[in-house]
Amino acid sequence: MEDRIYDYWAATLQDGYLGALVRLTGAAGGARAMYEMGEDELRCVPGISERLAKYITDRKADIGLIEEEYMRMCENGISYVNHTDDDFPRRLQNTASMPYGLFVKGRLPDELTASVAIVGARECSEYGRLMAEYFAGRLAINGVQVISGMAWGIDGIAQSAALAAGGKSYAVLGCGVDITYPANNRRLYDMLCENGNGVISEYSPGTRPEARRFPPRNRIIAGLCDVLLVVEARAKSGTLITVDMAVDEGRTVMIVPGRLTDSLSAGCLNLLYQGALPATSIDAVMEQLGSGKDMKQSAPSGHREDPHPAGSTVSPLQDTAGIADILTIEPRSAESIADELKLPLKDVMIALTRLEMEGAAKESYPGFFIKADYML
Repeated sequence: MEDRIYDYWAATLQDGYLGALVRLTGAAGGARAMYEMGEDELRCVPGISERLAKYITDRKADIGLIEEEYMRMCENGISYVNHTDDDFPRRLQNTASMPYGLFVKGRLPDELTASVAIVGARECSEYGRLMAEYFAGRLAINGVQVISGMAWGIDGIAQSAALAAGGKSYAVLGCGVDITYPANNRRLYDMLCENGNGVISEYSPGTRPEARRFPPRNRIIAGLCDVLLVVEARAKSGTLITVDMAVDEGRTVMIVPGRLTDSLSAGCLNLLYQGALPATSIDAVMEQLGSGKDMKQSAPSGHREDPHPAGSTVSPLQDTAGIADILTIEPRSAESIADELKLPLKDVMIALTRLEMEGAAKESYPGFFIKADYML
């Protein structure tokens, strides 16, 4: 237990020196050795500057008080996983700037289950919302874990859809795991803390959300996934930070295509030009995950069997064919189609998007669709 307390103390330093603690504690001879060094001794450790030595020294407290703090954290349902522990995520072990440790409320992602990180714009369009729900829901049905940052917009939408489909999802926060941010995602946060899901952070409990803390957490989102899927991003978007980190770690990057005229699609289209793969269907994403033969991709227990498994060319909605049949050269609004077929508007929009992907329909102008065969 004693060594664990020193590791916990070292992990609380991550807020100031993210990604460097593994190397620095190693150079010092371990977390306990670092704790026991005076400020002058710390300055002699390779990589520890005068400023850093003072920071470490200022963060010290009586080890008994640190142990009490650790025990209170555990009593509040928060666990700590050190980078040397057997249950530390293997996907993160070989990443640049590996976290010294992780604080977890709930569980960590399963090591042998395929994982897709879904990220994108906070101020997303209705199209972005539908695509996030579609891909996250279908991935969950296929047994794929969904990773994201629980942020407002695409992140939270995707994670909510994965949970609604009976799947597993894990959020990486830019604050302590005991803090709900954004506050409006409280229901999602509560769901992520139970039933085998999880909320994860390298920041110790009580750490407040600040702008500077969010870009570093993106490297953990990128590191925990096998495929990074981007749903809407402006040309200059924070989402692109996560993309760069995913590329650096050798992860596959996919984007959901959008219209050339949409500013929310500019970042995605630029990524496509740079070599990202287009996610034109759930099958395209599953194909990229298919190389992990040892990964489990079974449907979540308790969820009805997927009527359209990966590899199927059948539309995800039984009504897709009926919608295609009523499209003509005259533009039809999604609302009028929903009224005529007595279907939920959300299902009609998903079906129309799928028909667009298959080349069977075209959006002539926002919200109105025609049969693709009539396009000149």
